[in-house]
Amino acid sequence: MTKEPLRSRVIEADFFQKVGYSTVWEDERIVEEGLASRPGETALSITSGGDFSLQFLVRDAAEVHSLDFNPRQNFLLEFKRAAVLRLGHGELWRLLGLAPESDRRRLYERVRPGLPDEALRYWDGQPAAVEAGVLRAGKQDRFFHRAGRVLTLLQGRAKVRRYFALTDPEEQRRYFAAAWNGPAWRLLCDALFSRTLLDFAFHKDHFRYAVEGHPGPRIRAQFDRILRDVPASTNFYLYWAFYGTYPGVENCPAWLRASNFDRLRARLGRLQVHTGELERFIFARPDASIDCFNFSNIFDWVTEEAFSRLMREVVRVARPGARLCYWTNIVNTKRELSKAGVSELHEDHDLARRVHAAARTPGYSSCTVARVDAKA
Repeated sequence: MTKEPLRSRVIEADFFQKVGYSTVWEDERIVEEGLASRPGETALSITSGGDFSLQFLVRDAAEVHSLDFNPRQNFLLEFKRAAVLRLGHGELWRLLGLAPESDRRRLYERVRPGLPDEALRYWDGQPAAVEAGVLRAGKQDRFFHRAGRVLTLLQGRAKVRRYFALTDPEEQRRYFAAAWNGPAWRLLCDALFSRTLLDFAFHKDHFRYAVEGHPGPRIRAQFDRILRDVPASTNFYLYWAFYGTYPGVENCPAWLRASNFDRLRARLGRLQVHTGELERFIFARPDASIDCFNFSNIFDWVTEEAFSRLMREVVRVARPGARLCYWTNIVNTKRELSKAGVSELHEDHDLARRVHAAARTPGYSSCTVARVDAKA
């Protein structure tokens, strides 16, 4: 059987010729609860914004393999690693753009010696991104920030500020119904969630396997659920979209928390960064070598045949009891494990539904969590 690269066509999309994602938009509870990563394990994680690769280290993984076919995503992860190693926690936040800083170039000069050559050349050639804070470099992140700014203009700063101050669930539901879910919100949804704008903001190849029908109503329903039912005061993902920072040094992604900073710094030597297609990486791995597989939403872009082939390889490289997870973007067709023809994969439907239902981020129609049993 010919083993073609996993994303031989989508890799050429304009979106992937730059940093697409500065942060990870899937809810990090997938690492804590879905994968339940344990100390001493080996993890394979799609790099994307790098957050989950670093979170596995916070959870004391013995080894983390972070993989992305877009080298710029790995350059971003190397930037984050070098910054953690060479700066204090407050300086890290200022360099990344999460706190005010008048001279980020000065902080970057301290980070530069810790960057691998290719990453160094890339970031030296991106002075505007460094000065703005590299967490604003991703195209997806900029799209979210623009949406947050537009909504703030439509709703008003006081209304947005009031929303994030809510702590009582019932009060939040009433506030959403009475103050938020009005003409301005509906107007923005009509514009933001149009297929034309989604294609422009990302790339049409994101939606090569899109489900039929206009995506707007499905995405709108998810945003409504998040705004209405997910506790606003602890939804640092949504806060990031509106404000370009996080509510506090403990109300933020795990890798950025002050309480995790020292242990993350001590474990960064366990991180191995790889550039290439997932299929080629998996085929080159030895048997029984990985405990956790974080696939992000990578299967949104692959055929059913490629998905089945990959799942067979996952079983080969998995240790007994290994766990895997992946998400499906709400506009795309889910790749069903039950159709992969691999009997060693056992889905945990209840766990996946709980993780998905509690997710603080919109945009995904489902989360898949499974256990990998060894071959008989």
